[in-house]
Amino acid sequence: MLYLDDIKVEFESQGFKGTHIGISPKKDKSVLFLESLRSTQTVRYPYCGGSVYIYENGQVKLKDIPIWRGTTHIWNFFIHRYQCNCCHKTFTEEIPFKYPGTRITYRAANWIKGFLQQKMSIKAIQELTGIHWDTIRKVQREIMDEAIWKREEMLREEGYKPRILAVDEFAIHKGHSYATCVMDLEQGDILWVGKGRAMKDFEKFFEDVPSDSLSAVIAVAMDMNASYSKLVTKHLPKAQIVYDRFHMQSQFGRDVLCVLRLDEARRHKAKEKEILADISDDTDKETMKSLKQEAKTEKQEYSQLKKLRWSLLTNSDKLSDSKTEQLQSILLDHHDLAVCYAMKEEMCRLYELTDYQQAVAGWTKWFQAAKESEIPALVRFAVQKEKRLPGLMTCPMRQPIKFCVNNNPSSNNRIQDCGCNQAF
Repeated sequence: MLYLDDIKVEFESQGFKGTHIGISPKKDKSVLFLESLRSTQTVRYPYCGGSVYIYENGQVKLKDIPIWRGTTHIWNFFIHRYQCNCCHKTFTEEIPFKYPGTRITYRAANWIKGFLQQKMSIKAIQELTGIHWDTIRKVQREIMDEAIWKREEMLREEGYKPRILAVDEFAIHKGHSYATCVMDLEQGDILWVGKGRAMKDFEKFFEDVPSDSLSAVIAVAMDMNASYSKLVTKHLPKAQIVYDRFHMQSQFGRDVLCVLRLDEARRHKAKEKEILADISDDTDKETMKSLKQEAKTEKQEYSQLKKLRWSLLTNSDKLSDSKTEQLQSILLDHHDLAVCYAMKEEMCRLYELTDYQQAVAGWTKWFQAAKESEIPALVRFAVQKEKRLPGLMTCPMRQPIKFCVNNNPSSNNRIQDCGCNQAF
């Protein structure tokens, strides 16, 4: 029987000779040993061209594709370090098998690229291959840089000019620092990324990108950041500003629906405590039983409202029958919350309009009704957002394009990998 420990390897390739394979006692690691065959007579110092001599010897270990599952395979190179006879400078001989800037072979790098093309995460590839996370990320960035370069060349050849842009900020590494991103909503290309989200930070976009490249822009989608709209109006006076649906609905859900829901929940909680405080030792049994039942009802109302968040925020056509029935029963007992929920549904309907005149009439009536509702949270929201009415009414003119800057959450990770201050 032939054991792996008995296998001898003899081959020559690109100036190196394979000698043998070593296997660890636990059979979880294998090492291929290779020795340099280069003679000092064939080596010259790359800068002055002088002859060299071997200054010292060393070893370099590179990870390669495992021979079998669950093991690590290493290529161990015995290399020379040379010194020039003329200028006395030293240098290390190159390893043609080494992927630049890493400690892996070209074979392992191509292996990683295959996994990345299948949209596997870096963590999953790390667990599968045993290769360090930073190495995999470096290979991924090189793939992205190459793809971006090819895309830029193709767009330049085609005379590319974007028509509909979107601008938004995103958090960097979940911290308190932000970056601004500009993308083409029609083709999905990220055109520019810059650090910061202030007006001076977004101003760099118009400095980095030639004005001729933006001459075809007809609309820009954004949230209701005043600095964005001011700069777009200044540099792209012919472009229409469109406030995207995502930010409008998310702010309405957070500042109106959630505020009212919590206020109603607190009211029920306070009522329950008030009822329980009325119970004393002198209270007769019937009255005590009645009060406890009222307190239990208030507690149930409180619990239902606390769990109602996602049912309120979800569009009505996407709710199940049981959720719809539960929601309707709660809205019947809470007038202000029912009014705000109806306003949310009407807002969704307005975003689906394709006729500009209908949108103008619809949004005007919506803001008027909101201010006349006498519900503080709804009135406050309407007063703040009515200033952006022109940007809301332009949405129907751009169908079927969906003006949602955050339509691809995973793009933020790719943007962060690309780095900042990039322009097309």
